Amino acid sequence: MTRTSIARTAATLIALFPAIVAGLHVVQAGNYHPQSQAVSELALGRDGWLMAIAFCSLGTGTLFLAALLRRLDSRPRTAPLLIGISGLLSFVSAFVHADGPNGTTTHGQIHQAVGVVTFVLMVSGMFVSVRTFRGDRRFEALAMPTLVWGLAAVGCFLLIPLSGTAYFGVAQRVFLAVILGWALTVAVRENRKSRRPDSAGQTARTAQEVPLAERDAELEEGLELGMALDSLRDDRDVELVGEGVQAVDERAPAQVSVEAARE
Repeated sequence: MTRTSIARTAATLIALFPAIVAGLHVVQAGNYHPQSQAVSELALGRDGWLMAIAFCSLGTGTLFLAALLRRLDSRPRTAPLLIGISGLLSFVSAFVHADGPNGTTTHGQIHQAVGVVTFVLMVSGMFVSVRTFRGDRRFEALAMPTLVWGLAAVGCFLLIPLSGTAYFGVAQRVFLAVILGWALTVAVRENRKSRRPDSAGQTARTAQEVPLAERDAELEEGLELGMALDSLRDDRDVELVGEGVQAVDERAPAQVSVEAARE
């Protein structure tokens, strides 16, 4: 796959996660409270099986994002590795569900631990990507924004336990918006940047065609000018011939007069 197709696939799969979450908010309205409940608790309600698709889509999209980073000019290893592992852990979250508000279970604790590790790996990958982007001509401009994104992600991550149970869902969604926003930005930027060389190539070809057309026009004008000069030269030859004939005619009477005098 090309970098463009990898970026497009990553963006599509990652964007599917918030789309499914938003749809389940509507389906489970009245029974689910996003202000206080975690996103993963949507798997416990009506049509909760869609969350398995959402997590698998997020995990696959994150793996494609890691593959995209691996193909940068500097061929980084650490950032793609961290982000790739976080993508694999999303598959665990897809099938090991979170606990509901009524109790704590082993699989719920596993889900929570996996979620924390996933978030830490993703944020770590963002910070490592800052140096990676600085060494890549396509993503150099994204290095400083990635650093800001990483700092914002750390702040939002620390805000989750500080928000308490009443606003746990809000804090988690803000954190998810930060890291998913960064991932989508990277994928979309690569998709757009990959199209520009074609446009530049088309511009270069157009720029080359213009001088060629101008040279053809100049050549044509040169040929016309040469033909004009040839015609002028022909006229000049005729004129010179005419002048020679006229000179002979003018010398003829003088020669006749001399010969008459000699007689």
